[in-house]
Amino acid sequence: MLTFSNNAQLLSVFLPSNIARALLGRQKRANFLLEELRVGNLERECMEEYCTFEEAREVFENEEEAWNFMNSYSAINDVCASTPCWNGGTCHRALGEYNCTCRTGYSGRSCESAESDMCASNPCKNGGWCLNSAVQYKCSCRIGYYGLNCELGPDDCSSHGQTCDHFCKLKYDTHICYCAQGYKLGEDQTSCIPEVPYPCGKVLVPSLIDDTDWIFRAIDGDQHCRRGEYPWQVLLKRGDEIFCGGAILNRNFVLTSADCANQLRSFTVVSGEHNLEVDEDTEQTLNVSRIHIHSRYTQATFENDIALLELETPIEFNNYTIPICLPETDFAEFFLMNSEYGATSGWKLKQGRVEQPVLLGVPYVPYIEHAKCEGLQPFPVVHRMFCAGFEELADPLCYLTRGSPFVTKYRGVWYLTGMSLGVGEYNCNVIPVYTKVSRYINWIKKIMRQVALRPLDVRPT
Repeated sequence: MLTFSNNAQLLSVFLPSNIARALLGRQKRANFLLEELRVGNLERECMEEYCTFEEAREVFENEEEAWNFMNSYSAINDVCASTPCWNGGTCHRALGEYNCTCRTGYSGRSCESAESDMCASNPCKNGGWCLNSAVQYKCSCRIGYYGLNCELGPDDCSSHGQTCDHFCKLKYDTHICYCAQGYKLGEDQTSCIPEVPYPCGKVLVPSLIDDTDWIFRAIDGDQHCRRGEYPWQVLLKRGDEIFCGGAILNRNFVLTSADCANQLRSFTVVSGEHNLEVDEDTEQTLNVSRIHIHSRYTQATFENDIALLELETPIEFNNYTIPICLPETDFAEFFLMNSEYGATSGWKLKQGRVEQPVLLGVPYVPYIEHAKCEGLQPFPVVHRMFCAGFEELADPLCYLTRGSPFVTKYRGVWYLTGMSLGVGEYNCNVIPVYTKVSRYINWIKKIMRQVALRPLDVRPT
């Protein structure tokens, strides 16, 4: 049995493992005949080929100098150090170059090509997006969804929402239904029945056109709506100047964009308006007592572009003035915003002037995937925003009064899902952008609660 007293003696017999592997992988050289009998040559041994420690020692005839050379030489010539093989391929070094052994399903010099597209069948449900692999796929799910294909909803009722007319919540390991303002739960514990004359989101004026014909109304350019068809729409004015729109949430509050609310110190809200050139005896002009602008609103990027207007006097509801329903967050994102279409309304303004005095309504506006509208505007379209529309209607949609509502219908009731940005006349050749109201439900309710708890002597009368 051999024994060694120090590392030097050990190295004189055995090569380190990395050097030994390199020796086994040596290529036959052009001048290989009787090469081992020749005097060591650095250019031949280590430049034209990939050399080993033994070959370097032949050149330097000194073990220490040979090791110093090999340390620097290995770092320079290790083409695998940059991990050139993709998708889990294994790198092999040879003559200053590399070869990759690819995993099953991948090919190419660097294993960069997938041999099949596992995402081609769109396996991810409920808005999930597919991450491709050659032999399998992975779904990245939206918040609240889970499962291999994002097919399962959260415990807060998205998987049970078809049972309830409006909302549901988890209580004691069971799901119970509840309703929006102005409705009560029916005896079946799933339906929602109006309990006030003017419940939110319920249009009381019959439309001149059937829902199935909405698409033709939109594409034909006939956006004039009937009076009372969008009863939650309001107009913001300073004197005779019209500058923005908004949506009625209840008798004391109107929602609009932060940019609209930030423009002027004083203005009025007009509800029940339809034709700006005609007094139709349904208009109500109300003063604003307080303006609540979102604390993180950023004017440069229009992030958190949302504001609540607190009114001095309550709005009187009638067939032409009705609040829009404020959805629950999960209900909005799991059901409403997964709908195919929504609707928007407002008056058409260009360069601060009224171009169409009659309220316009576009009842057939498709939701657009977020990825498709990123990069189309001079500001970032963040995930607290969404896009809706189509190029054929970019002009009428874009020039509607800023701060106007985007609403979505579910089981005969309309809910507020978006507010048009206060950005003004931005690029009207592309799809319009809206603030995603679902991300601000808690903020809206918090302010309303604070106002309700305010002493009566400082509340609006």
